[in-house]
Amino acid sequence: MRTEAFRLNSRTRIALAAALALLAAEAFFYATKSSTTQTPSDLDYFKGTWTVTMKSNPKLSFRWTVKDDLRGGWVVGVVEQNGERVSTDFWRQDGKKIERFAFTGGGLFVRIESAGWESGRMVLDGVASDRTGETKIRETITKENERRFHALWERQDAAGRWVVFADEICTKQ
Repeated sequence: MRTEAFRLNSRTRIALAAALALLAAEAFFYATKSSTTQTPSDLDYFKGTWTVTMKSNPKLSFRWTVKDDLRGGWVVGVVEQNGERVSTDFWRQDGKKIERFAFTGGGLFVRIESAGWESGRMVLDGVASDRTGETKIRETITKENERRFHALWERQDAAGRWVVFADEICTKQ
């Protein structure tokens, strides 16, 4: 009886040792990776809390809170209106390439990417998709200063022309 208890205890020890080894390996991998792939400075500009107003209707405003998430692997933004979350977006940078993925409460998914900032502008191209299909879209972000930028959203129509569908002014709180 005592031998059986010892075996069980031995198995438990082996399982515990294996689990600790896996945790140590994961910690080493994360530490090595995070030291070489920190959140790029191109995305640091967006971190903080912003008030987003529509140029067409300045009374219509949103709160956009942007911060590091998931151990710094992503920059996440949450858009709220009247205290209710209406969308979440995730940003990451690999070299110069910036990717942005956004999800809205209405079921819209946005996937856009950019080569980064160029002379105070960042142009992100990609697609928006919902239950009706996909549409090519483009967002052009123009820095006015460190606390304010202009975001112009366009979609491509059937004739290939770019049509504005949202014009936003974003001010850091």
